[in-house]
Amino acid sequence: MHSKQRETLGGLIVASAFVIFLTSVGSLIFPALALGAAIVCAHGAFRIPEDLFLDEPDQANGAASVNLLSFITSATGGRV
Repeated sequence: MHSKQRETLGGLIVASAFVIFLTSVGSLIFPALALGAAIVCAHGAFRIPEDLFLDEPDQANGAASVNLLSFITSATGGRV
């Protein structure tokens, strides 16, 4: 970035911070960011990454999609 662009960017950042802190917008933004961070942290804490990978070669090659729809063939007696 050139010097003029950096000055413009800096001025816009200062003006934005000024508007956020002197109006009621800041009282909405910061709790929303905190709530979003809490949700992301809770999601990460309860996530089980072992279920994300397929170890069996037949599932990795597409057999999982066949097994996914096997309830249709069992419900129709194999006449699909």
